[in-house]
Amino acid sequence: MSKSLGALLEALRSRQPLIHCITNPISINDCANLILAAGGRPIMAEHPGEVAEITATAAALAVNLGNITDVRMESMVLAGQAARAAGVPVVLDCVGVGCSSLRRRYAQDYLAKIQPQVVKGNLSELLCLSGARQGMSGVDADGRDHLEGETLSALREFSSRQQAVLLASGPVDGVFAPDGRRWEIRNGHSMMSRLTGTGCMLNVLTAAFLAVGEPEDAAVAAAAMLGLCGERAAREACGPGSLRAALLDAAYALTPEELDNEAAVRPFEKG
Repeated sequence: MSKSLGALLEALRSRQPLIHCITNPISINDCANLILAAGGRPIMAEHPGEVAEITATAAALAVNLGNITDVRMESMVLAGQAARAAGVPVVLDCVGVGCSSLRRRYAQDYLAKIQPQVVKGNLSELLCLSGARQGMSGVDADGRDHLEGETLSALREFSSRQQAVLLASGPVDGVFAPDGRRWEIRNGHSMMSRLTGTGCMLNVLTAAFLAVGEPEDAAVAAAAMLGLCGERAAREACGPGSLRAALLDAAYALTPEELDNEAAVRPFEKG
């Protein structure tokens, strides 16, 4: 990677970039608070009449297909077009693309029109979007999908074809770069899967790092940081409710040195 993870966190806190997030109401508060805790400045505008203007002033744009509506779909395209015109990097979170043809068609069209720098989703969502598998039930990853064998080949080919970094979340997170580099991130805790919105939080944290770093570095840094914060939060929490508060506290307290020293990141050695 071009920068250490700690250096990216230090740059994020020093520059305090404005991150425009068009996300869903289920997770919007947690997403805004995570950006603040990490060191950025969130803005959560989604009205079609203002998103282009706001995106043009932001340092990165994060969009999310969760709880999709006609208004949000329109706004994400308008914001994405403004981002592309202004050179603002974009992260697309392809929530639920495997559970409805509406989302799948929309995401595929968005990739073609906007060409986001990072495409994020759980492993099953990314496989569905790539065309490597057909459908899924709900928005949770299929337990049969693992970062190995044909799955790795499919994601490598999709990243190259799209010329975008892929961030696949799961028990082990994977980052795939268009040039073939692949990283696995083994930070995190199983309790995080019992709290809604952690995937959305990963999306906006990726955008925050994308405002200060290259797409590949941003995806790795976000996955490592959120996973590491989840580990720390789980040691303090007695359940999902207390985990939610402890996760934000951990993000606020994490130092660049701790991120460098405790991130469980390495290149993929298989597949």
